[in-house]
Amino acid sequence: MKYTIPFLLLATLLVLSSSCKGLRRAQGASLKPKSENALMKKLLENSVNTEWFSAKAKITYNDEYSGESFSANIRMRKDSAIWMNFKKFSIEGARALITPDSIFVISRLTNEYLAKPFSYIQQEYSLPVGFQGLQAMLLGNPVFFSKETEAGVDSTLYTLSQKTENLTAKYWLESPEMFLRRFLVDDFRNKRSMDVSSTDYRQLDDKQQFSYLRHFNLNSPDLGKMQVQIEFSKIETTGPVEMKFEVPAGYKKMD
Repeated sequence: MKYTIPFLLLATLLVLSSSCKGLRRAQGASLKPKSENALMKKLLENSVNTEWFSAKAKITYNDEYSGESFSANIRMRKDSAIWMNFKKFSIEGARALITPDSIFVISRLTNEYLAKPFSYIQQEYSLPVGFQGLQAMLLGNPVFFSKETEAGVDSTLYTLSQKTENLTAKYWLESPEMFLRRFLVDDFRNKRSMDVSSTDYRQLDDKQQFSYLRHFNLNSPDLGKMQVQIEFSKIETTGPVEMKFEVPAGYKKMD
């Protein structure tokens, strides 16, 4: 089933090479500790906040058995919908529409379509976040799992850590800008993890800072190890944007 839809929701999940080898080091030999409130304040100030979002992306995917590269168009309306289409050699292979409670996918290469609750993504792809978490990851924003947070220092990066009964989450911030450079969530109960690094921060037209290059690592018992690199371009934060989605006549629904 996962392989009947080319590229299926690789970009939709945006889940996940990398340790932090590519991170630019902060200046200075050491960092003075900062409070959780001070770090959280800067982290939230640096989060991208926009009603509308559209971008092009080049996506490279690898797992233990194969690799693939393709392009995507990504559009979003805050808290309402995420729309994507995926192309290979300028030919659309798949199109997806995600809402807070549902997911719809058209596979043009197999003449099939998928209509499932959002929980399908979480179960099928071991995604440890909901719609708002997926939305945050698209924008390069942090995803929080607890109100209890501990601040620390890891070499030349500041850190924030959270823990629940099911998972631990850690966030690395680079001084002095306090941009989110790495985000790790370890779902130890289900033995799966997601590691995201964000680099190449640039200013958008609306003056917000956006990470144009992301590396994702996903590891789970069901899917093994997956790596995705996403390189964004042509980003706009004005709207509205069109999210056309219609299932062609004659397409077969997948179970």
